[in-house]
Amino acid sequence: MILLSMIDGEAELSKFRHIYERYKNMMYLVAFNVAKNQHDAEDIVQLSLIKLIDILYRIDENEVETPRCKNLLITITKNTAIDHIRKANHTPIPFETVEKTEAGRSAEDLYIETEDYKTVIQLINELDDKYKEILRLRILHHLTSKETAKILNITEYNVNTRLSRAKKVLAEKLKGCKNHE
Repeated sequence: MILLSMIDGEAELSKFRHIYERYKNMMYLVAFNVAKNQHDAEDIVQLSLIKLIDILYRIDENEVETPRCKNLLITITKNTAIDHIRKANHTPIPFETVEKTEAGRSAEDLYIETEDYKTVIQLINELDDKYKEILRLRILHHLTSKETAKILNITEYNVNTRLSRAKKVLAEKLKGCKNHE
């Protein structure tokens, strides 16, 4: 009820309900995969939904059923879960220890149509997680630095720094692919 009061307008409320009904179980599975307990997973889903509300205006109603929306929610939930567990334990959890789930596989691969785009996505997926998440949120999901910072719980400066570094690494990988063709 509190979450719903944070949303302005009937159209946005309808869109949020649609997203929630469509993805609540998937979000719970992603959160549980990281947290390993029901109570933390439920808290993580709630925190993820609050982050979703902040960027809800960026999702068109006709995009809710797309893999792009699903991937965005996976990314938000996974990063929220990792951050939640880090704060609870006061110890860092490396991304590599988070198990991959069926829901956690790359959703972009489901709708990629061109070979060049597939190559870029493949190269992004090969990057370190800190670069991969930045590129997905900023480039594929078109979020601002501020929105990305909020989702990843880092500063806007760190977002921009990582984005710059990620673009350089990706450009080098793309040059390597072109040289091998």
